[in-house]
Amino acid sequence: MRYWIWSLLLTVAALHPLQAADAISFEALLAEGGLEFRPPQGFHPVAVEADYVMPYEARYRSEDGELEIRYAIRPLNRIEIDYQDPHNAAPAPNDLFNMLFRTLSETLAVDHQVISRVFPPEKAREEYRAGWVAAGVFDLSPDISKEYREAMLFAIHQNDKADAYLLFLTNDLASEKTRIRKTRDSLRFRRYDHGINQPPGEEELKNLPMIPETPATESG
Repeated sequence: MRYWIWSLLLTVAALHPLQAADAISFEALLAEGGLEFRPPQGFHPVAVEADYVMPYEARYRSEDGELEIRYAIRPLNRIEIDYQDPHNAAPAPNDLFNMLFRTLSETLAVDHQVISRVFPPEKAREEYRAGWVAAGVFDLSPDISKEYREAMLFAIHQNDKADAYLLFLTNDLASEKTRIRKTRDSLRFRRYDHGINQPPGEEELKNLPMIPETPATESG
């Protein structure tokens, strides 16, 4: 199963997760993405259903039915980029995480309205062993679920490994803060290897080699 990035749509399109010929197990994706999973206490597994906005590989629901968690894993070596701008190089899979999080959360949300924040790097490493983590809250589009109205999406990324998502669905996020806090790191990386790519700082820029100027030619 490959995941394609389209330059015009700026989103990830995945093959239907239930297609037998292409389906990959949740356990296999965990291993491939360098992730570990701890089944959330007080939740039971629920059958995965087709979802063309955010295909997912595992689904858990609380015993009272008031909170559902969907898990999706995107190993970076499975992402293929369809990029046709002749003036710029195609972006690397390591550098797409923020754009993909924003596009996905806004697609899931009513009127594309999302309140989001990025974790400080040290918090991302401490909680998820990740190089980057973001969370967004929003009213859930009825196209995604007829049962739940509100959602919280966590996106985690580590270079050369995977992007992964935990989508919490409920009808009252405010009352579910405690259970979300206890289960939001049920999917995380097995170990932290390195951070995300960062633009060069001021001192690094000073030490970059200069491009030699081409001597001007005299006009004849």
